[in-house]
Amino acid sequence: MMNHLKGLNQIDSANHFSPFLALLLFAVLFLYNCSSTEPFSGYSYDPPDVTDTEDKEIIYQKKRIIGIGEPKIWISNEFNGARVSDAWLALGSSQDTVIIEVEPENAPINNSPWYAFQIWSDQEQKILIRLSYENGRHRYVPKIGESADYMSWKLLPDSIFTSIGGDLLFSIQIGIQKQWIAAHPVQANSLESLLNYPDYSGFTSKITVDTVGYSHNNRAILQWQSQGNLGSEKEGLLILFSRQHPPEVSGYRSFLYFFSRLMDTDELAQTFRSNFRIIAYPMLNPDGVEQGHWRHNSSGIDLNRDWEYFRQPETRSVRDALSPLADGRYRIVYGIDFHSTNENVFYPINEAVITGIDNFTQRWFPFVAEANPELNFRKEEFEPNSPIAKNWIYKTFGTDALTFEVEDELNEEEMQNLGRSAAESLMKLLLNELENTEN
Repeated sequence: MMNHLKGLNQIDSANHFSPFLALLLFAVLFLYNCSSTEPFSGYSYDPPDVTDTEDKEIIYQKKRIIGIGEPKIWISNEFNGARVSDAWLALGSSQDTVIIEVEPENAPINNSPWYAFQIWSDQEQKILIRLSYENGRHRYVPKIGESADYMSWKLLPDSIFTSIGGDLLFSIQIGIQKQWIAAHPVQANSLESLLNYPDYSGFTSKITVDTVGYSHNNRAILQWQSQGNLGSEKEGLLILFSRQHPPEVSGYRSFLYFFSRLMDTDELAQTFRSNFRIIAYPMLNPDGVEQGHWRHNSSGIDLNRDWEYFRQPETRSVRDALSPLADGRYRIVYGIDFHSTNENVFYPINEAVITGIDNFTQRWFPFVAEANPELNFRKEEFEPNSPIAKNWIYKTFGTDALTFEVEDELNEEEMQNLGRSAAESLMKLLLNELENTEN
């Protein structure tokens, strides 16, 4: 195998244990970690009982067009990915204000208050909009688009915004032309998302798309798999997850750029695909994305807390598709779950926990951080005791895995550079890891 690590000089060379001693050490530490860790009840930002993943009732939006004021102002949530609960005109001393009320699918819930609506008027006018949240506070900076085309959206300037408690007040010019306003550019249905994604045509011929299951509302759980010889002679396996939480668009976009780099035609990508089977689940929560949810699926559950009991069909589908591969056929396995938050951060498994490719995330992190210095990446380790996707990969395959968090408000160029550079350094490091196991 060729060495694809030119320019990468931070790779640690580990001393080799005998297979028996390595296996014994792994078993002892695994049992120690499982037995010595307190039962997980949630992270600091989680609502109470987040790990109770039995079905919970949700409130569906009433899809409609609301007309208010004179001349008429129109607000619509009649599209996939919309989120508006109600709208009305509040009379003010200087200027009337359009109140846009946004409620979550159910509560209590993580503070990820997604909103998306169309707005227009019978004639040109400047209006004040107040985004008002039930069970939440404002988080995502409004973006505006003149069409559903993802690339037409732009960020509204900070100078127009005023915070009022947990609400946001701003003014915009509207007219007879419909405009979209949303927490992030709306990318609802996964196929529609890809049709508006610049690199889509570059990798569709290199993947096989399968349906591994269905959501509560009968939407497909898609599996992308790198094409070619998919037999057991492939020595490595890379598993990718995305869009468990509907509003986390920057993580989803970064995942798409990451995946497209894996599918490139250069020598590095082709060598990687000849040695690694790549399996990706690009949109794990299609119901929540389509319905404009803040966090949950259509049964009111945070899917990334259901990777222990698998009470939800979305997580069960992925478990059932991947579990048969945990039979020892792959010498190298690694998993990444893409998300978004208010910073760029790696959440690795604690380095004290022995994994199949030990501390791989900690060794990869410097390359991602150095390739994207303006993003101020940091890392924070956690014990693998929570019922999240990363930890299920560890417990099922005995290997390292990562929660890859992307900052909410990255622009398109930053997401592209991050996704592609991270994929490039990952391929080099995993190929080097595979080569070391042969020696």
